[in-house]
Amino acid sequence: MKNVLIPTDFSIRSLGYVHNVVSQYPDELVNVIFMHALRMPDSIFDLVTFTRNSRHIELITADFKDGCEIIRNKYASSIHQLKVEFFHGDTGVAFKNFCLANNIDVIVEPSDLEYNAPSKRSYNPGKLIKKAKLPKLAATLPGSRKVVVKATISSLLLTSE
Repeated sequence: MKNVLIPTDFSIRSLGYVHNVVSQYPDELVNVIFMHALRMPDSIFDLVTFTRNSRHIELITADFKDGCEIIRNKYASSIHQLKVEFFHGDTGVAFKNFCLANNIDVIVEPSDLEYNAPSKRSYNPGKLIKKAKLPKLAATLPGSRKVVVKATISSLLLTSE
């Protein structure tokens, strides 16, 4: 069973990379971990009152949750687990530890992800992913979905090719 990391900005568009993962590992169950990267707080008060997930759960949109449910149902025989994890930090060592803690086997490296930060502490983890020493799966959105400006939940139901 592979543990696959997919960076996300909680857009429906980022869910489209699951198609690449499932087609890459057709005979194997996969655990999909959507990772959202957040910078650590920089004020002393924020550090003292910092809790890992309490304020960040609200970043997950209702459309993203619905899209995850569609993906779970569509690929029930291929996906063992689908979850969201928040990565707090912006260094290579912190990212390496995050990957070790989540037993990541492969990182999806989207070449066409238009990252839109949903909060002021969110950031695009592309540089950390490029530097990571784990195997990477280069991914693009399949077929005509590359030209879609804003993906919709119904686009998740389309086949991967």
